Amino acid sequence: PGLHLKYALKQGFTARASYSTSIGRPPLTSIIPNVSINDTSQRVTIANPSLKPQQAKNYDVTLEYYFEPVGMFSVGYFAKDVKNFIYSDTSGTVGSGMDNGFDGNYVGYGITTSANGGFAKYRGLEFSYQQQFTFLPGFLSGLGANVSYTRLETEGNYGTASPTTKVVGFRPRTANFALNYRRSRYDVRLQANWVDQYQRSVNANPAQVAYEVPHIRTSAKFSCKLTGRMTMYVNWDNIFEESIDQSY
Repeated sequence: PGLHLKYALKQGFTARASYSTSIGRPPLTSIIPNVSINDTSQRVTIANPSLKPQQAKNYDVTLEYYFEPVGMFSVGYFAKDVKNFIYSDTSGTVGSGMDNGFDGNYVGYGITTSANGGFAKYRGLEFSYQQQFTFLPGFLSGLGANVSYTRLETEGNYGTASPTTKVVGFRPRTANFALNYRRSRYDVRLQANWVDQYQRSVNANPAQVAYEVPHIRTSAKFSCKLTGRMTMYVNWDNIFEESIDQSY
């Protein structure tokens, strides 16, 4: 269930408020019984058939300002209360002896699996600006821009009594920037996404906690309407060949 409210103020302002509930089920690859071994990294990855869905209560408040020509600025605050959130747990180690679950093999290998945490709280602010610069002369009137910035604070509990502010998988700061050009049959878009450092896994040993380093990925998109029924497009992702996995 959810409740969504909108109030149109004068002079281009619109206020929105909403409450909703949501559920996120684990992917099948995480719950179908399976074990994979990586001898290079000396790590065992084990699926967890006992994973529960994560459930959330979501609260959002947004103020939008629409202005001419073809522009909008918005600021929003959101809060999410999650229970049974799913995270990657790398704290386990394969023990010794024939009863270690692997017939005595892989002693000392690290164990990676998915698990449910207790609760998590997310609080965030988001700023967004977008506009088509139709007031510019001639060729430049097809230009447009879109900028957004999000800051997130988290607090979670991994099944223990004491909470932690480091919730796995959530980016504390992100930003997006895009330039587009639309004219006649053509639509060109150049966009960049920046993500701050964030935590990727949980481990009782702080030295073994995995983090993703900050990165910027840039892409470009081009489309051309050839006929009333046919459009050609070309997408160029990760233009500067930024590494997909930059963890430490």
